[in-house]
Amino acid sequence: MFKGSELKQYIAFEIEAEVYAVDVLFVESIERMAHITRVPHSPYEIVGVINLRGDVIPVMSARRLLGYEEIPPTDATRVAIVKYDDYRLGMIVDRVIEILNVSPEKIQWGIEALDSKRKAVISGLINLGDKPVMVMDISRTLEWLLD
Repeated sequence: MFKGSELKQYIAFEIEAEVYAVDVLFVESIERMAHITRVPHSPYEIVGVINLRGDVIPVMSARRLLGYEEIPPTDATRVAIVKYDDYRLGMIVDRVIEILNVSPEKIQWGIEALDSKRKAVISGLINLGDKPVMVMDISRTLEWLLD
């Protein structure tokens, strides 16, 4: 068996019928959907901004980012507040599923079979047997959005 320090933790969430994950170290909090104020001339993936306890945070749609059709939010819809360096960003996901404890050998890095848009933000695949979990690279996602 693995020691706890050898396992990496990821927050798993659903978009459509697919499962994605973000390293828990990049996730500041998981919030319920809040009022989003639209920002003119922002990139397609950016839905707007929210006021989170006095901080104005840009919010992107993971559906738009990954090429899925936009749907209205449900009771399960959440905003994951992710942080990398000095950047904070809200990411709308259909549903947060669980925290995964994954051993390094279960992760396959460098996925070549993805389309170019997904390849820009997906850095690996967690093989859990029943369903692959795609790992989002928050630093690359932010770089891609800020370009």
